[in-house]
Amino acid sequence: MEHIRLQKEKPDAVESLASGIAHDLNNLLSAIKGRASLMLNSITPTDPLHPHVMEIINCIDKGSDIADQLLGFARVDEYYTAPIDINRLIRKILENLDLAGRKITLDANLATQILIVNADTQKMEQVFNSIIINAIMAMPDGGKLTVVSESAKILNSNAESYGVAPGMFVKITISDTGIGMDKEVVENVFTPFFTADHKKFPEKKGLGLTFAKEIIMNHNGAIDVWSSPGVGSSFAIILPLNEITESPDIPEKSDQMLMGNESILLVDDEERILTVGREICKALGYAVTTADSGQKAIEIYKANKGRFNLVILDMIMPEMNGLETFKVLKQINPDVKVLLSTGYSIDDKAQEMLNAGCKGYILKPYSVIDFSHKIREVLER
Repeated sequence: MEHIRLQKEKPDAVESLASGIAHDLNNLLSAIKGRASLMLNSITPTDPLHPHVMEIINCIDKGSDIADQLLGFARVDEYYTAPIDINRLIRKILENLDLAGRKITLDANLATQILIVNADTQKMEQVFNSIIINAIMAMPDGGKLTVVSESAKILNSNAESYGVAPGMFVKITISDTGIGMDKEVVENVFTPFFTADHKKFPEKKGLGLTFAKEIIMNHNGAIDVWSSPGVGSSFAIILPLNEITESPDIPEKSDQMLMGNESILLVDDEERILTVGREICKALGYAVTTADSGQKAIEIYKANKGRFNLVILDMIMPEMNGLETFKVLKQINPDVKVLLSTGYSIDDKAQEMLNAGCKGYILKPYSVIDFSHKIREVLER
């Protein structure tokens, strides 16, 4: 019995370790990206340092993707679903792709409508990243990567073959013109650690596609694949459609920093986050006070009631976490404006904060520009 208990505890310990590493990595990347963003906004595009700073920021974003993968592993059986714009999520992933030197062209043909699905954002990012990375690896000599999204009505006959209930779905197809797969590989592409013919199909191993299928099925969707050697592969994903609306004519987001002069209380247990956060807030024109714990934040807020226009609050802190701190701040001032800053995707604690009146959230690591826009969004709400 002791052996069985230890077997159960070991995966829990590994998941906890992965979660902790991801949290620490995101905090470190946040401090680096904050300083890199400050540097970027103090030099011109023609400055010799500009491409180097941009590459630092690109590397930080790649590191953040690794942290997201660790978090996905840490909470493989946990799902936090919310309505999301699937096109917006895909667009974000494609914008972060690094195809430099690969001779790969990208053709993104996303639906013009807003397609809303109930999904776990982090899990969906994990799915699309796995499939897209596989597609890129399948084109070592270059080729074409195509991503298509559309709404689709699936009737009884097709629904049965997919293993889903009939209805309206979002269909996302990811295709490549790479080496393709033979029948044996196609039939086992979702099998854990399937490694038939390593040299010919080096990308078809590990757990990426296995997790992808499990995630899609847990969202009441389905995933299928078609492939032919020398022709390429196509993965089709369907997810239940929650809502479809026409895209409004929204002006593109400004790439300029938005300034302000309000008073901010910045709360985080990481000294490096407080340091760079203070510098960013000052650069944006704000008066900023810092607190390195939830308890300290409450003491400062209570002693200066009415002074702070915004509290920027970290979620993961020892002794008193962000949710607990938020509840006390609400007792002091029911109208307190709080911006949640977290390295995690939105989980149950964060969702409880948002439901209770937290005005918004921003994921670490973030740039100065994104931070400046989020602050104004919350303050002006």
